[in-house]
Amino acid sequence: MTQSKATTTVSGRKPRGQTRHRLLDAGLRLFAQKGVEGVTVSELEESVGLKSGSGSFYRHFTDKETLLEAIIEREIERAQSRRAMEQDALYNPETDIQQALRQQFQLTLIGLRQNAALISLLTRAADHFPALIKRLRDAFVNQATEAVAKSYSGRIQRGELLDADPRVLAMVVQSTLFGYFSAEAAFGKSADAEAMEQALVSTLAKMLVR
Repeated sequence: MTQSKATTTVSGRKPRGQTRHRLLDAGLRLFAQKGVEGVTVSELEESVGLKSGSGSFYRHFTDKETLLEAIIEREIERAQSRRAMEQDALYNPETDIQQALRQQFQLTLIGLRQNAALISLLTRAADHFPALIKRLRDAFVNQATEAVAKSYSGRIQRGELLDADPRVLAMVVQSTLFGYFSAEAAFGKSADAEAMEQALVSTLAKMLVR
């Protein structure tokens, strides 16, 4: 038996850790579509290939709220890693300022698209799980704003960016990019979406540079 085959049990079941990971993915997708209250444990089991109603879900999570908490923790960790990449070019003084800004904006848009389900979850779960959602908002809004502002501070001091409060500049950038993403999500992409996005990114960068 090879090492790869050894990771599957004789009955064909996936390892515990792999099933847990799939439940996290399924939970994020289903909670975003229906809300936490609208998804049953049996539905979660069935979505990852477990026998519906078998109680197998409870080998991995105590209840749906515990699953939601694990989803939020995982997504916060992913966001922190992605955020470091988004700001990296701006911390390098040798990188052209407009190039660094364009890179930051493009990575931010990629991150928003990757987190479309999570953004939907924010809206659906806010009333039922306010404490958990507050942690998610803090990580994706407040901490993101502070990280972007910090990346702008050095460039402002060197006279490369507008002489303004870096946090305000960060809020302008985030609001603009989120607005663009929201319109795209609501109405779909236009025929010239790629060209328009490049124009948006370039124009926004030029507006911030002195």
